[in-house]
Amino acid sequence: MNRLYLGLALVCAAAPSYAQSTPGTLVRDPDDSRLGAPRPAARATTSPGADPLATPAAPRAVPPEPTARWRFDPSVGVVYARGDFRWATWGFAERLVDPGGADRWRRVRQGMEVDLPRVTARLRPAFVYEVDFTDNDFFRAGAGSKVFENLFVAVQDADDAGRFRALVGENTHVISREDNLASGNLPAVNRSLVLEEHGSVNSFGTQFGVQVQRALSPRVALALSAQDNRGSLNTDDPRWAVGNSLAAKLTVLALRDEPAGRRLTAGVGVDHTRAIRDRRFTPTPAIAAEPLGATEAVGDKLSVEADAAYTSRLGRRLGACPFAVEAEGLVSAFSGSGTRVAGGYVQARLSLFGSDRAGSLDPFVRLDVVRLGRDGVDGSAVQQAWRAGANDPVPHTGRLVGLHLEVARNTVRGPAEVVPARRSFGEVRFGLRVNTAQYLRY
Repeated sequence: MNRLYLGLALVCAAAPSYAQSTPGTLVRDPDDSRLGAPRPAARATTSPGADPLATPAAPRAVPPEPTARWRFDPSVGVVYARGDFRWATWGFAERLVDPGGADRWRRVRQGMEVDLPRVTARLRPAFVYEVDFTDNDFFRAGAGSKVFENLFVAVQDADDAGRFRALVGENTHVISREDNLASGNLPAVNRSLVLEEHGSVNSFGTQFGVQVQRALSPRVALALSAQDNRGSLNTDDPRWAVGNSLAAKLTVLALRDEPAGRRLTAGVGVDHTRAIRDRRFTPTPAIAAEPLGATEAVGDKLSVEADAAYTSRLGRRLGACPFAVEAEGLVSAFSGSGTRVAGGYVQARLSLFGSDRAGSLDPFVRLDVVRLGRDGVDGSAVQQAWRAGANDPVPHTGRLVGLHLEVARNTVRGPAEVVPARRSFGEVRFGLRVNTAQYLRY
């Protein structure tokens, strides 16, 4: 047993601290929206506390470049700075290999943020966009309006947008922590089942509207949004009204013990969306996009969300391997159809090794559960998915290229009005991820 502890200790001792930054860089971890930390230019999300594994740092102003300067920053991408003007662009691509089917691109994205010179001592205007070229014939059909993940203008804190940002345009919804993680830093291929499946009723995800985020203290942040789920820029009939979806999200840094490497973040959110019409809530597997059933979901929707994430390191006898346990739950009720959805996930992650020469190994395991029912239907459908896998940043690539392995076991059962048949099946995917920003979720 002592040999086992010693072996684990040697492996874990080489593990890096989370979200290490490079001295003098323009911004930090591109997925880092933790409370009280420098907000990255290269992310369009607004949900605070998105990365429970990031090591907190005191807010710091970035001194303006005295002359024009181009550089590659591995925490952001390509950066240009001149005086108080800053420009950053990034890209990400993920290719999935299906041993039993066709290979496909899961995501191919490119984005940019322009931080204009400050207009007051504390505020500056900014412009952000991110586009997705996957499955839309962009390179053959030319530029169109149906590719935007984010497209907005903002007024934000001149040095740290995590302290304050007010934006108008297209952006991801504020309610879900996992929805606001950078795609390149997701442990699994997809987000939680209950979150992905809400997309079938035009809920959450990318919407057009107004958002305001403000750090109320170093440990508390509030995000508010008034958006329109009926027609984003990616639909055939874009709408420019706001207020059809009203939401609020409060995030609290409940524990921060840096010497012990412990952090606990918690959040709660609520969303009210009016007048959902002609929609059916559709369960899908953990990885593929295959529908497993459907039921009507219309009317006004009220959703409540809660999440928590705990980060620490294994004990002295096991070395210093960082690990995290996180969970998120989401409950929605639709007034018109009497449809009720409740679901969430629990996930554990661990980081082994951690040098650029040797690469690393970041295993994870998670369980997703969704319960779906409707008035007039006897019983509820229950869906469950176990997922396990690992991410392996390739040696000598600066964590910009990574390999991904994921296996999933899906089960679904319930009344025939919701799911046609009871099913149990597995999925396997191999992936290659290429990013201009380092993989720093671990």
